[in-house]
Amino acid sequence: MKRLFGIIILLAVCVAAVGYFGFCSGEDPVYDNFEVAATTSPFSVNVLDEDDGEVNTKLFGLIDINTTKAQKSEEREVLLGGFPLGLDLNLKGLMITGKAGVVTADGAVSPCENTDIRSGDVLVAIDGRSVGDDKTIAEILNKKQGQPVELCILRGEERIKYTVFPAKDVLSGNYRIGLTLQDSIAGIGTATFINPESNKFACLGHAILAQDGSVIRIDGGKIYNAYISGFIKGKIGKAGELNGTFSSKSQSIGNIKTNCKFGNYGTFTGKSDKLEKIKIGGRLSVRPGKAQIYSTVIGSEPAYYDIEIIKVNEQSSPSDKSMVIRITDEKLISQTGGIVQGMSGSPIIQNGKLVGAVTHVFTSDPTKGYGIYADWMYPLTE
Repeated sequence: MKRLFGIIILLAVCVAAVGYFGFCSGEDPVYDNFEVAATTSPFSVNVLDEDDGEVNTKLFGLIDINTTKAQKSEEREVLLGGFPLGLDLNLKGLMITGKAGVVTADGAVSPCENTDIRSGDVLVAIDGRSVGDDKTIAEILNKKQGQPVELCILRGEERIKYTVFPAKDVLSGNYRIGLTLQDSIAGIGTATFINPESNKFACLGHAILAQDGSVIRIDGGKIYNAYISGFIKGKIGKAGELNGTFSSKSQSIGNIKTNCKFGNYGTFTGKSDKLEKIKIGGRLSVRPGKAQIYSTVIGSEPAYYDIEIIKVNEQSSPSDKSMVIRITDEKLISQTGGIVQGMSGSPIIQNGKLVGAVTHVFTSDPTKGYGIYADWMYPLTE
């Protein structure tokens, strides 16, 4: 009889697990066609003692499954961001922004016209020699005097080689390959936090991407104080954006080391004595319900805005799209329409703790967007 009862309980657990994970599996929703579905999990997770990180998992809230130890969140304290940053990133190679004609003695010529070189590709070498500026390119091409050269192009993780014939520009006398290039990219983002023990900062919460969706490889960079002068209000079908300014000729406040899936990271060298201290709330403590974001939509001083966390994803390993949030603050909605570009990295605070950062906006509803757990960002600042 006891054996039969054990089998029944085991089957119940298996059926519940299959039903739950089957319902929650599938592709991530696309940003412009997202609907939040109400789900009910047969499993409940109770944080019994957050100081010790003890977590108890139950089936239907009644039957104990196991008790595990989670990472201590109370010991991690950071300096709260929310202020705007000017980001100036150096590229590994030269980013291609387009193809161009070369005016020669025989008319206009486009050396790369018949190649599939694309905007967003990165030119890393010519004839095996690394290139990072126009001077180096001119030196290589002029030495070849119109003879074919081999271009090494980086597209995502793929390296592609093309052979092209440089054309002589009749105006300058230099040989050119007919590509428009840039050696850096710049923009506005939001600081998430600074780790006071290492002086390392975290911002954005997501990678800066090339046009093909790959993570752009950088060769360092700098951050600067920025000022938000205005914004374009978001609307259905089109994300809004913050309009900000910064000067790369001013004193930098930090060095960027990494551009990865979870944001930009580096060393902070600016003044931090007036920044608010806050404890990190571990991902297991995050719950659907009221929260706030700390962000700057005008000027350089951040403010708190009310939001609601409407969906929390269980993640046992680093991943983005940790939670879905909705802006509920009427003032912010009337100003920006909700989440706009430039808010990426804005801290998400729940129960007085930093639990994540804003990363994306849903173009179908600018009041909604994704956030990433602070748990996935903090280790990159240790």
